[in-house]
Amino acid sequence: MTPKRPLQFLIWLFVLRLVATSTAFAEEILATQFRRPVALVVSQDGNRIAIANQRSGTVSLVDLHEKKVVLETAIGKRLSDLIVTRDTRQLLVTDEETHQLIAVSFSPTGYKVEKRLTVSPYPVSIKLSEEGTYAFVASLWSRTITIVNLNAWLDEGETPLPAVERQIRLPFAPREMLVLNAGDQQAKIPSLDDARLKLLVADAFGSRLAVIDPESGQIDSVREIPAHAIRGLRLHPTKSHLVISHQVLSRLAQSTFDDVHWGSLMTNVLRTVELSDVLDPKADLLKHSVLQYLGGPDRGAGDPAGFVMISNGLTGLALSGTDELMLLDENNVYGGRVNTESYPTSVATGPDGKHAYVLNTLSGSVSIIQLAGPILVGTITLGLQPDLTPADRGERLFHNAKLSHDGWFSCSSCHVQGHTNGLLNDNMTDGTFGTAKRVLTLRGVAETAPYSWTGRFKTLSDQIAHSVKSTMQGNPLTDEETSDLEAYMKSLPPPPALGSDDKLAVARGAAIFEAQNCRNCHTQPVFTTAKIVDVGLKDEQGASKFNPPSLRGVSQSAPYFHDGRAKSLESLFTQFRHQLNGKLSSEEIADLIAFLNSL
Repeated sequence: MTPKRPLQFLIWLFVLRLVATSTAFAEEILATQFRRPVALVVSQDGNRIAIANQRSGTVSLVDLHEKKVVLETAIGKRLSDLIVTRDTRQLLVTDEETHQLIAVSFSPTGYKVEKRLTVSPYPVSIKLSEEGTYAFVASLWSRTITIVNLNAWLDEGETPLPAVERQIRLPFAPREMLVLNAGDQQAKIPSLDDARLKLLVADAFGSRLAVIDPESGQIDSVREIPAHAIRGLRLHPTKSHLVISHQVLSRLAQSTFDDVHWGSLMTNVLRTVELSDVLDPKADLLKHSVLQYLGGPDRGAGDPAGFVMISNGLTGLALSGTDELMLLDENNVYGGRVNTESYPTSVATGPDGKHAYVLNTLSGSVSIIQLAGPILVGTITLGLQPDLTPADRGERLFHNAKLSHDGWFSCSSCHVQGHTNGLLNDNMTDGTFGTAKRVLTLRGVAETAPYSWTGRFKTLSDQIAHSVKSTMQGNPLTDEETSDLEAYMKSLPPPPALGSDDKLAVARGAAIFEAQNCRNCHTQPVFTTAKIVDVGLKDEQGASKFNPPSLRGVSQSAPYFHDGRAKSLESLFTQFRHQLNGKLSSEEIADLIAFLNSL
């Protein structure tokens, strides 16, 4: 037995040196890499936090007693969400770049990837069924919910069953989801009298909510509410209510000082809706809806994001635009704010419900807030970051509601994720009031000068400076701030095409596009022109000459025209016959749409 002891000692020495080497390597990564954390979960014992980092593709483990990162492991390319399995043995992580769901286990030297599963492109969020048998994955640009049978996928048998049970296409880009389980809610939801669960899915950019029956794969309903930038869905802990954090952009208000100051143009809210109304496809969602208005003159509450609700009715809400956590009591009465770091997006609580852990996405840190008070008790930095580039600085400005008067909204409020909320905004960008126009996407904007619907601004920097000063009623930007915002916007790629599976239809549609001379206004490669053209549609002031928007990613940018009157690409041609020379058959229109969907 004696000779084995030195051998065991050498083995342990080797392991320790390996861990030390790995730790030194991890520290080198920590000193040179941006993380951009986007999701966190707290362990059941409340001692640790696991965090998914989007930009570095890593998962960090934070020790809450030591208040520091103790492990960080590379998992993928562009992580977007993570969740713990019901048995707490694994993490499930989505990778938006590799289009994968990743099963990760924990080991003493870091996280270990166990399995990878290809799901619909651009997965951005995950939820589990109540019993933990299924994972629901929302994919943004492909507008799909993937239902994964975890027992089949994680089964180590020799003949595993197919992991993907079903994929459900949606008429909008999804992000936030909420599982509604009849078994837990029967006493609260009279209209739901069986054991089937429902999946609630929110529009990532605009105003729609869908209720899905995962068992049948059917969409029970798709309805709209006056909302955009929906960033939080929660069940009330004691009442049969759904609570939603979102913004409201009024097309009737104007970007004047008074309308911005009084919160008439952009409102930030928590909306409470009866669950029975949500689950009844025929119900009016707004009939019993109650709004809790956030912020007020002199102190807006720009860009409400993730939030938590604990059993005593206390709500902790991240205000990502003003870098704060807002507290509301059980009666939705304002209970104070605590400063966080840059761009707080997610909030979680420990098992005792005494502390909130706020994920600061752009500063790469976690704020620890004692809810009684409330008081900031500590900040955990996830690692050193390199110097910010102009685009990095611009990203912070883009999401900063403090650029607007009183902190009511940021650039991202209308241009959600750099894209569009699809709504109308009445501002002076076109030189007039009373002519509300559709918010355009900023994705792919680098190559689409001139800017605004009327082509009023020849450079993007001119458009930026005008928007902050006039639309946001903010202080004038410095030259450096304008340049940084321009650098960030120019870094945004066009929206990915929704795509078409019928390649022959796409080819036929391309020929129709050419034959109809669509290229005169939508010239390749960016499918737009610098010209101002008469499109035959007038605004309220009689103007009919506009700068044609780029068609890159046009499948992701409904509704269409300056006033959003065309709700779909199909109605663009069937109802409004936009710039068509002669009559096209339904088959030809379908081919033309297939081509546009491929751009």
